[in-house]
Amino acid sequence: MTRFTSVLCGVLTALLLCASVPGAVSAAPTGTQQVLLPRDDPFYVPPAGFESSPNGTVLRSRQVTAVAYVLPVPASTYQVLYKSVDNHDRPVAEAATVLVPKGEWRGQGPRPLLSYQVAEDSLSTRCQPSYTLRAGLFGSPAGVGTYEFTLSLGALLRGYAVVYSDYQGPRSEFAAGPQAAHAVLDGIRAVQHYAPAGLDSQGPVGLWGYSGGGLATTWAAEQQASYAPELNVVGAAAGGVPADLEAMLKHNDGGLGAGLGLLGVMGLARAFPEAGVQALLNDRGRELFADNADACTLDVALFHPFDRLANYTTVPKPADSAPARYLYRVNNTGKTTPDFPVYNYHGTVDEFVPLAPVDALVGGYCADGGTVAVSRIPLAGHITGEVVGAGDALGFLTDTFNGKPTRNDCAKQSR
Repeated sequence: MTRFTSVLCGVLTALLLCASVPGAVSAAPTGTQQVLLPRDDPFYVPPAGFESSPNGTVLRSRQVTAVAYVLPVPASTYQVLYKSVDNHDRPVAEAATVLVPKGEWRGQGPRPLLSYQVAEDSLSTRCQPSYTLRAGLFGSPAGVGTYEFTLSLGALLRGYAVVYSDYQGPRSEFAAGPQAAHAVLDGIRAVQHYAPAGLDSQGPVGLWGYSGGGLATTWAAEQQASYAPELNVVGAAAGGVPADLEAMLKHNDGGLGAGLGLLGVMGLARAFPEAGVQALLNDRGRELFADNADACTLDVALFHPFDRLANYTTVPKPADSAPARYLYRVNNTGKTTPDFPVYNYHGTVDEFVPLAPVDALVGGYCADGGTVAVSRIPLAGHITGEVVGAGDALGFLTDTFNGKPTRNDCAKQSR
């Protein structure tokens, strides 16, 4: 995907998002077929006894049609339900959607697989990519899933297969790091062993994501060596990464992105009830959690700008509380260094995700002997950073697929 194409996609996205209205839908048409919401679709219900299956096992599958805005994507599209484990290593069944170009792969070696982590950032399964990729613009909550899906389509044009995992899991646990890492890596395992996709289990794999998807990508990159060492992951591109959740929460509290902070707290409280977040809530907080139990990104972000977390708790500084400290400790990035090249990109004036913690993350990787190519996009905010940075991110991953040496900026980081 060229930079011009990426920018064009972004302009179109902005227009479409402005014309969209957040809210739930019962089903969305794709051609003549109705796409059931995940909560109503028996495909997502795992078979009895699935818990004993190895992680990454395909439990059931189907062929579907993926939709870019309103048009079908010319690729063979399959969905698999596979076994994984959640934040506490308990068995869960999750879905992944894999698109395989219909043309023959003409590159060297087996066809590469790109795992693209959509910034789902939600508390509802109606926002997960296995649904939004089928529902298209008019079925997706405010078209967000469709927007990011479009940015990743350049990979298909290069002949790569692309997999999108529902990495937040069946309970939509937004911002939960272990859950995301397990789901992404097991989704790759599943589609590489799914015969109709025609992929090689030893074929090269790239990871890519931005914002919430960048967090999931970073977690998967850090955990790959210990959790799924057999996967041939050759590179990862992560942009707009919320590398430090404490910094992220405090940066947005009372600001334009306050709703994103609230959304993250609700997702983490759901994922880690043992943290004790619920015990800090006042009546308004309990109402907030109940009213948004099935919310997507814009359902919260649009209606809570300049809000404060303290408005919903019985303590004046909830971001410094013991429950918050527990959540930071468990879910922050930087726990290990990926043993493959990483491309980290970020806008210099990102209004939602502070840059300093990302630079610290990169510095930690470099100090530990990692290979990191760094891109700081001048005068780019959060959304523009994603759009403008997409072309170079895909170019980096293409180089790793082709076995080319990648730039290592770690020497600059140590100055």
